[in-house]
Amino acid sequence: MAVSITKTIKKRSYRSKADKNDYMYKSRNYFVLEGITGVAQYSLTAGAFLAGFINLLDGSEQINGMIAVIPAIVGLLQIFSSIIFERLESRKKTIIAMATTMRLLLSAVYFIPMIFIPYGLGLHAFIVCYFIAYSINALNAPALGNWLVDITPLSIRGQYLAYKDKVSLIMTAVLTIVLGEVLDYFKNMGNQFIGFGIVGLITIVLGILNIYALMNIKELKGNYVKKKYKLKEVVTTPINNNSFRKIIILFIIWNFALQIGGPYIAVYMVTKLELKYSYMMSLTVVTMVVRVLVSNIWGRIADKKSWFLSTKISIGILAIVHFTWGFVNVNNYVILIPLLHILGGIAWSGINISLFNIQFLFAKKEGRTMYIGLNAAIGGIFSGIAVWIGGKIIGYLDGVQFNVFNININNMQITFFISGILLILCPLFVKLFIEKNEIEQDI
Repeated sequence: MAVSITKTIKKRSYRSKADKNDYMYKSRNYFVLEGITGVAQYSLTAGAFLAGFINLLDGSEQINGMIAVIPAIVGLLQIFSSIIFERLESRKKTIIAMATTMRLLLSAVYFIPMIFIPYGLGLHAFIVCYFIAYSINALNAPALGNWLVDITPLSIRGQYLAYKDKVSLIMTAVLTIVLGEVLDYFKNMGNQFIGFGIVGLITIVLGILNIYALMNIKELKGNYVKKKYKLKEVVTTPINNNSFRKIIILFIIWNFALQIGGPYIAVYMVTKLELKYSYMMSLTVVTMVVRVLVSNIWGRIADKKSWFLSTKISIGILAIVHFTWGFVNVNNYVILIPLLHILGGIAWSGINISLFNIQFLFAKKEGRTMYIGLNAAIGGIFSGIAVWIGGKIIGYLDGVQFNVFNININNMQITFFISGILLILCPLFVKLFIEKNEIEQDI
């Protein structure tokens, strides 16, 4: 019995299931390295790191939230991605060139603002670097995601994405906890800028490794059909596809619900609860560890059951998490915040692989970057609207307190309640309108 159980478990893992003789196996491994460095660099320029640095540059809570959602807002630019890439027979060089520019800018976001601080332009410099970096990333993302999907058969995709996510999170967790301690040390020394400078140096190393990984990934020859799309086609073709139009609506709901409150969670911990960086980084590591532990489970659910089921369950859990953040305060955060980070880790482990793949399932292979790009562009628009509305709610209710179950609720917590309620609409939409549709991709 023990032997059969062991064999069953091994068959479920990506590494045991993958064909080591497949000439794309090494390329998928390099995509794992790309994921490790990309996730780590993003993590070091987002969340508590980002909120702390913007606060150090005297940015307000509303500005902090708006900057945090820039990566989603500039998704609008993905609409132009297909115009760039669909006319190319080989996309690798263009992807690497754009990725290199993006990684260099993202590596400099902690250094360039320091140069402009004496002129009172530190915050402005940060916003410009951050905005340009993620604008380039938006143009590149559909082609990069398409490249990954092309070399990963659907039969192993769920477990591969789970494995990729798991390894990325392990490495990011180590960096996060160490650099959290570094920031706290220099904060106690009275010079946080040195701490952020060290974080910046690490982001440079990660950027270099990311480009190295991309250079070693093979591109499938003859896989792309050259076609020049006009902007009107880029917009109308995906929308006129009945099945993919429902995916667009799902992502509108998702982006609006997530961004109306999500970006302010890190800001809330930094400005309202005034937690230490080391504590916040420890919580981030807890989330990552949980994501690692459950990633294979989500991969098996997606591969063996359905991508729809993994989408519904994971977003449903996140809805509960965001709603519960509305009750977190200085009296109960010791209990609630670790619990919510654990549940958040479970949710995001499934969301990351589910939402990434579900859009590819309904996008036609010909002109696929067009479908993915438009979806991200529309999602970016609604992300911007959502975070703007969230900021307005925070500004309008500044100083106002509500008492719910003997718990004082402030302006930011109201956005968490709204976010949680809206997120629950996503699994309902998948259940009612998407999961019975015929998918386009079976590779």
